[in-house]
Amino acid sequence: MKYYIQRQLNEYGPYTLADLQRYIAQGNILLTDLTRSEGMTDWVPVSQVIGNIPAPVSAPVTIPGSAAPAYGGGTVYGGGGTVYTGPTEGYGGQAAFVPRHAPAPADFHWALVLLICIVTCGIFGWAWFFVEAAYLRKIKPDSKGVLFGILALSSAFIGGLFNGFSKAMSGTDSPVSGLFSLVAFVLIIVALFQVKSDLEDYYNVEEPINLRLSGVMTFFFGILYFQYHLSRIAQWKKSGVLQPQGQ
Repeated sequence: MKYYIQRQLNEYGPYTLADLQRYIAQGNILLTDLTRSEGMTDWVPVSQVIGNIPAPVSAPVTIPGSAAPAYGGGTVYGGGGTVYTGPTEGYGGQAAFVPRHAPAPADFHWALVLLICIVTCGIFGWAWFFVEAAYLRKIKPDSKGVLFGILALSSAFIGGLFNGFSKAMSGTDSPVSGLFSLVAFVLIIVALFQVKSDLEDYYNVEEPINLRLSGVMTFFFGILYFQYHLSRIAQWKKSGVLQPQGQ
C-alpha cells in the first residue's frame, strides 16, 4: 500500500510503509504530519499509521545553570511532547524537506549551457548531457541515461562515417546514414526521458521535494530544462531553501 504526506498544503509521495518508517527515523517526516493511503479519502496523523515507532531525538545538551538537559536543534510539538530534530526550510514560502543524501549537482546556469552549445555547434550539448546523466548515476546507480546516450552518440557517429564515405565515393548521401541518424534521434529521446524518469524517482522518494518534470519541456529543451532544475537542487543543498519549480 502506498501513502501520501501532506505538509502545509504541499503533498509528497507516494511512499511505502517502509519508506515512512525510514523518513521518520531520519527526521524527514513528523509523526504529526498528515497522511493518507491510496484507498483513504481523509488525512490522518502519521502516528495513526505508523503506531508507536518513536521519532528521533537529538542528543541532550545541558544548559549552564539548568538542572535539566535541553534538546538542541529540535522543535517541540505540543500535545505528544515529541521532539523533532529534522528542521524544514522554505519551499517557495512553504516547508520543504532538508537535503540529506546525494551530492549536489553542477550549479551551472542553463543559459550558459545554451550559449556554449551554440558556440561549439552543439558538441557541448552532448558533453553536458553526459555530465547530467553521470550525476544521476551517482545518486541512482541503476540509471541507464548514460548507456542510452552512448548508444545514441555511437549511432550518430557511425551514420556520419557512412555519409562521409558515400559522398567521397559517389558524391551522394548514404541512405544507411539516414537510418543511423534516425536511430540516434530515437535513442537520445529515450535517454532524455530516462533521465527525466530517474530524476523524478529519486527526488520524490529518496529526497522528496515533489519534483515534477514536463514531458513537452523534456522533448524540446532536454539538457537545458534538466539543468534549470538541477541548479535549483544545487542551491537547495547549499542554502536549504528550494525555489518554486515553475514548469
